[in-house]
Amino acid sequence: MSAVAPLRIALQGELGSFSDEAIQQLWGGDVERRPCRDLADVASAVAAGEADRGVLPLENTIVGSIAGAHDALSADARLAVVAETVVAVRHCLLAAPGVTLDTVRSVFAHPVALAQCSRFFAAHPEVDVSPAYDTAGAALDVARVADPALAVLASRRAAQRYGLAILRDDVEDRDDNQTRFIAVAAAPAPLPAGTPARTMLVLRTSDDAGALLAALSPFARHGTSIRRLESRPGGAPWTYRFFIEFDHQAGDPVADTVVREVLAAAAEGRAIGTYPRWNPGRRGSIGWRAMSG
Repeated sequence: MSAVAPLRIALQGELGSFSDEAIQQLWGGDVERRPCRDLADVASAVAAGEADRGVLPLENTIVGSIAGAHDALSADARLAVVAETVVAVRHCLLAAPGVTLDTVRSVFAHPVALAQCSRFFAAHPEVDVSPAYDTAGAALDVARVADPALAVLASRRAAQRYGLAILRDDVEDRDDNQTRFIAVAAAPAPLPAGTPARTMLVLRTSDDAGALLAALSPFARHGTSIRRLESRPGGAPWTYRFFIEFDHQAGDPVADTVVREVLAAAAEGRAIGTYPRWNPGRRGSIGWRAMSG
């Protein structure tokens, strides 16, 4: 009998990132990780069949929605959201072994991570911050160079992977800093009836007065609450796409009716996916390990 090939999972950046942590929570270690340059490349790898799944950071409790993930979702109609998890984001200041904070003059940090750690850097004005859009990759560079003036803002996982010392840990502004990640595939994944589920829609409305209200009215009409509503530029100047998420039980005919009526009222739109809701307290649910440790 031939061995089953491991899932190929695309992620932004090098291993040791928080996306890597999301992969660990969703599938464990027996997968093939495929680093990509950016979130658009993650989506493209999945759509092209070069990866079976991709992970995208969707929103954060401090900085809010991640624009690049929403843009990647809307760029290719072949993508479907099939899972989600929440990662506790604990930022560490990492440097080569033997380095102390006193010698650090430049820190590599992702702009999103920097926004989550603004108080720490305000308290250390002597440190310059250089943008790094792949913090795990920057951690690898810091380890290779071993310059006492250089440090990187990254995860504890990155420190362990690249042999870096932790100069300061938990430098985020709030101790409830969390990021919700979604998993995307090239086709939807069916759910057993009754599964606590979440559905995501993306739509564009006309410019007519009340068009957005009309598209949203099925939620109120059928007693369904919107969990999240997000707007992004629509591809042409001053047009917008709206991302909507709502919770329900898989197989609920009311949810199906809401989706059908919302999309009928929109100028264009589609259901991006229905997937199991993250549940931090129910062992065995997707993402249950996210807040442990």
